[in-house]
Amino acid sequence: MLRLVVKGSHNREIAAVLFISEATVKSRLTHIYGKLGAKDRAAAVAVAYGRGILR
Repeated sequence: MLRLVVKGSHNREIAAVLFISEATVKSRLTHIYGKLGAKDRAAAVAVAYGRGILR
């Protein structure tokens, strides 16, 4: 999901690619932000790159 965020995909686009609802995308992103200690999409991507989760 973070890879799609990096590409600039909106929640609706992510939902379509993953065959899930937009509400599920929002929920999962919120959980990802919490686990990474990030407050938004940009911070989550920065933390993920910094920790080597994304390359």
